Amino acid sequence: MKFSHQAPCTCGDAFSFSTYGDAPWRDAVCSRCKTPSSLTDPLSASVTAERLLYRSMEEFEDGDYTLSILIGAIAVESFLTQLFLKLKRLDNFATTYAWPTPEQQRTWEKQYKRNRGFSLSVDFVSEAITEKTFDGFVGGNTTAARAIAGVLDAATMSARDFIQAELFERRNKIAHWGFVNSTKQEAQVCHTLAVATVEILREMDNSKYGARQRLPSPPPPQL
Repeated sequence: MKFSHQAPCTCGDAFSFSTYGDAPWRDAVCSRCKTPSSLTDPLSASVTAERLLYRSMEEFEDGDYTLSILIGAIAVESFLTQLFLKLKRLDNFATTYAWPTPEQQRTWEKQYKRNRGFSLSVDFVSEAITEKTFDGFVGGNTTAARAIAGVLDAATMSARDFIQAELFERRNKIAHWGFVNSTKQEAQVCHTLAVATVEILREMDNSKYGARQRLPSPPPPQL
């Protein structure tokens, strides 16, 4: 998959970065002032999820609202899965000083059941990391609460249920029922929720590991 990202230049123009898959970002040159620049990925439990958020916004800006919703939901699911696997990897590293074998990785993947749906999966991961439900973490963490405050209808439902209803049920209508006539307003809400959810998951990660999250990433599993 191709990923693109626009970053402002000091001259007022912008750098256009692009890459494919998990390859490094290509260096860019400002078309106006010819200044070169480079882009690095943020420290994250899932670089893929961060890139998918860029792609979701790109599709939104291009008017492909249905695809924007799908990609935003995938970004959240990717980050959630990788956050759980990070927990397992670092717990294993703390006791064995070794990265997991492919067999261990497959065992952990079975423990994290993707067919649980967002509501059950996000509570499963949140409780494993913070010993709180997702809503409990959001309610007790200022950064997490601020991330979703602008879109959450707090009078009607929990943060978890709101994300399930507004992002994942819309995703399900597209993926399972072939509903492809998404509106700009729907896509805007979904992208905003995807960004907010990933921000909450980042904060969840930070609340457990803090500076320790700068441990080097393990090599990819050999399948």
